[in-house]
Amino acid sequence: MKNQYAKMQTPPKIGITLGDPAGIGPEIILKAYQKRLPRHISIVYGDVLLMDVANALSFPKKIHTIRDVTASPIESRDGINLLPVTALRPSSFIVGHPNATTGRAAGRYIEKAIHAALHHEIDAVVTCPIQKHAFHKGGYSYPGHTEMFATLTDAQRYTMMMLSHPLKVSLVTLHLPLQNVATALTAARIQEVIELTLTALKRWFGISTPRIGVLGLNPHAGEEGDLGWEEDRLIRPVIQSFQKRGDTVEGPLPPDTAFLKEKLKRYDAYIAMYHDQGLIPFKLMAFHTGVNCTLGLPFPRLSVDHGTGLDIAGKGIADPSSLRSAIRWAVAFSKGKRM
Repeated sequence: MKNQYAKMQTPPKIGITLGDPAGIGPEIILKAYQKRLPRHISIVYGDVLLMDVANALSFPKKIHTIRDVTASPIESRDGINLLPVTALRPSSFIVGHPNATTGRAAGRYIEKAIHAALHHEIDAVVTCPIQKHAFHKGGYSYPGHTEMFATLTDAQRYTMMMLSHPLKVSLVTLHLPLQNVATALTAARIQEVIELTLTALKRWFGISTPRIGVLGLNPHAGEEGDLGWEEDRLIRPVIQSFQKRGDTVEGPLPPDTAFLKEKLKRYDAYIAMYHDQGLIPFKLMAFHTGVNCTLGLPFPRLSVDHGTGLDIAGKGIADPSSLRSAIRWAVAFSKGKRM
């Protein structure tokens, strides 16, 4: 399939959602653009309050307010383009304390960015963090960003892949309570996530014969059935089906040793059965530079791999490294480049 983003003649337009206004989203956006990034046009879906944060941080570049993405936006080297979606009153929330108002605003930024991407007004979406409790109080029932993107784009097959240069991890189950994970696992879902991961590794990273390690669900990958049956009845048969067609898919791997250095060299990506199984090792290795990518959407969507940082919001000490990485990945994917 020909990459629809390849050979772009103009800088790609990257939509960036502000996240929860009470969190660190406004700060890390401004800090991300204080240093040079790959050439692109940024469209921040947010609020005019960004101007106040910029003044507090002495933002050295221009914030160009636009009404729509066709209104002569400036390039990243000159500053950022702000498309105000909300106009929150300063008295409606306290920095570091999200509420229904900030949660509703965060959802509106996402909706606007998705609409723009679906109508080819922007080439990719990068999201800053939301606070899920406030998000839900604001009227949104999605478990998280990923599920919202999938629903609003009508994606039938999707998953999260955590990206960094040392490690890539895709998730079979997403934002579920741990007690619900085992019942949510199916052979069809495991197969779907492996296929999405193989496609991403070939298309975005230029790996012609990807090597994937699939984790078991239970301690020691079930210990031959003594510690659980999911490996033998669900996971292993799916792995064998990929092996029969010639793919390098191995496992089920014992989760407690899967991320040792010698294993990291063996695999191009891992498949984790549940959220923390994949994200704990990922964040240990790449917390400041790792990003979250949603596979299966009609456009690239990247996100920071951290939360709203409520304990440090408004203090000017938030680290923009993950957001800068997400923007770099978004620009590369939009141009059809391989990272």
